[in-house]
Amino acid sequence: MSDSRVFVGDLTRKEFRERMDAGTIKAAIVPTAATEQHNEHLEMIHDTLHVTYMAEQAAKALHPQVVVATPISIGVSEHWMEHAGTLTVRPEVFSEYVFDVCHSLKRAGIENILILNGHGGNVKPLMRRIDEYRDKLKVNLRFQSYWDVYDPKLVFELMEHNRLPGHACEFETSTMLVLAPERVHKEDLDNESAALGTKEKGEQLLKPAVEGVSEILRKMIAGEDVDVPPVTYREGNRIHMITGEPV
Repeated sequence: MSDSRVFVGDLTRKEFRERMDAGTIKAAIVPTAATEQHNEHLEMIHDTLHVTYMAEQAAKALHPQVVVATPISIGVSEHWMEHAGTLTVRPEVFSEYVFDVCHSLKRAGIENILILNGHGGNVKPLMRRIDEYRDKLKVNLRFQSYWDVYDPKLVFELMEHNRLPGHACEFETSTMLVLAPERVHKEDLDNESAALGTKEKGEQLLKPAVEGVSEILRKMIAGEDVDVPPVTYREGNRIHMITGEPV
């Protein structure tokens, strides 16, 4: 039976060491997410569940070259703290924690590290520090949200509400209906955009995301340039999440 394990925590130290010594492991993914309110109908694990799925599937697509670090499941969510149950950390604490995880992977000998994000509130804190962290670590380090990779044509063909990722809306409801439908509490759904979410849309959105993340990793391993800006999709445009300008 083939060994398809990709999470660092699923390996023994002997297995990890032998894979590094053999030059098998070429890259690592550090998933970052959140534990926060997702309206009345989605469970608060949404972002962590999704980015972990994307990381695992992308790593499996490039197996055995890619490993996945333990997901960082609490992010920068101060903007949702009025909703009890949301967990948050300060931006500087979050960023430094992510850096330390990446530093651990660098110390293990990994030269390509993708911080794969699943929560919008994490974008600005990490993008402000990513160049600094790259200089400190002296490795091929990137930060991307998994939705950065979408073809705008696909997004605006599928999203009736004309927005992605949004928050607990059409996109996130659609993908959760595929990955964990038991975590969608339809009886509590009270959001017009979320009501547009369907399993069919989710099925069309998951595969391109995994393929896009896999392609970023492939290029990183091959030493090729990667030009994928951090974006959100709305009103028929891709908007750069840092500058606010159309991409």
